[in-house]
Amino acid sequence: MNRKQRKEELLKYIEHIRDDEGYAVVDVSLGEEVALYDPLSLKGQRDLNSEIYDYIEAQTNVIPATVPLRIRFHGDFSAEEQEEIKQMMHRHYVMRSFDISWDLIANFRKMLLLALFGAAVLALYLYLAFTSENALTTEILSVIGSFSLWEAVDAFLLERPHLRRENHNNEQSLNQRIEFIPNTENRTV
Repeated sequence: MNRKQRKEELLKYIEHIRDDEGYAVVDVSLGEEVALYDPLSLKGQRDLNSEIYDYIEAQTNVIPATVPLRIRFHGDFSAEEQEEIKQMMHRHYVMRSFDISWDLIANFRKMLLLALFGAAVLALYLYLAFTSENALTTEILSVIGSFSLWEAVDAFLLERPHLRRENHNNEQSLNQRIEFIPNTENRTV
């Protein structure tokens, strides 16, 4: 299968899961075989089972961040449980947003410090290359300076775009619409 065919197949998949309003719909069955809550979380800070988040992320991973999401939970939930699930999911993605923001800040600091350090070391290398007879020291400084600048470029060109994509995908999840479908409707489908 070539690249064009894979792209066409992906577009068909995205169109297949989109509803009439343009949302990409992910149906999640929360039957008795799936634990709803993370067994390690306590009532005051209870969270959904990580398998639920993993499933949603696996289903939405290929969906562009510009396509809104609609998550439909199939199961019998009281109005209180529905609101609690919505709050847990919102909190999960807000916390993830903070984590990504911190990673972006750390990436910027790393990029800036490595660029400054690399430039300073290369400046020292150039100075010593013209004023010193010690070739070993100048070559070591050249390697250190070049490596530092390369790592700064790597942080800018490779790591940062990945973090930005992750941030856009997380924003998509933060803005998702969450709905609940009772089991009686699920059986008629």
